[in-house]
Amino acid sequence: MERPEPMTEQQRAQQQHQIFQNSLPKVNQLAFSLLLNELVPMSMAVENELHEIAIKDQGNRGPQSIVDEDNDGQETDEEVRKLTAELDTKAILDVNIPKYKKGEPSHRLIKQISELEDEYMSNHVSERLQNIGFQIGSKICELLVFTNNPNLSFKDMDLLSVMKFVCRDVWKLVYNKPIDNLKTNHRGTFYLLDYDYLPIQPFALDSDQDKELKSVEPFLEIPVGLIKGVLSSLGFPREEVVCIASYIERPDDRPRSPFPKGISFHVQVNGK
Repeated sequence: MERPEPMTEQQRAQQQHQIFQNSLPKVNQLAFSLLLNELVPMSMAVENELHEIAIKDQGNRGPQSIVDEDNDGQETDEEVRKLTAELDTKAILDVNIPKYKKGEPSHRLIKQISELEDEYMSNHVSERLQNIGFQIGSKICELLVFTNNPNLSFKDMDLLSVMKFVCRDVWKLVYNKPIDNLKTNHRGTFYLLDYDYLPIQPFALDSDQDKELKSVEPFLEIPVGLIKGVLSSLGFPREEVVCIASYIERPDDRPRSPFPKGISFHVQVNGK
């Protein structure tokens, strides 16, 4: 009986990596997608709670007076005091938002986001979702770096290789499929095209597509943050990365999908 040939170093590394992968706890993909989507109404609920706390706190403190340290603690003139008090409360109190009760179901919170007319609160919701995505991207990048995957080499990785890593390895780990297409001008601008972005596939659009598409936009903030988180972990500072998600038409040769639009993630890395 012939003895099997000894494994090469590459084969041994592949085997060790596969053993490690099999030892990791598994998460149901559908449950994970639902969890990602639930972060959107949760973000709105948190913003409602913070808004309510700010109103109560402002009511307890009353009008704020301005103290001039160079004037031995004397109040400044009345006009400056009133102007400063107005600016202090405007961002917190003078927001035009629909009134929702605590404990609202997710679909009503999502509707509330789409009805927000105040830029201050809308930006806060978007920033919170992007921050969540950023943390997810950072942790996933750390996981992939430290799994010792022999197919991945991060030494001297250029920007194009990093984007390919995002499209192939990160996207497949999070969404169970790679990005469908990657385009670049080789000067720091990339377009990551996902024609079937998984978390929004269950959504159906009514006749008023513009309104429905607007209500889906907050769900795109998490992958935007995720991309920034991965890039940040690989040496591209967050403030130098611009990422914008937008709808695109799906190619005619693609299988029919419940959600009629694809997503383009436009990534610009400044200084590259």
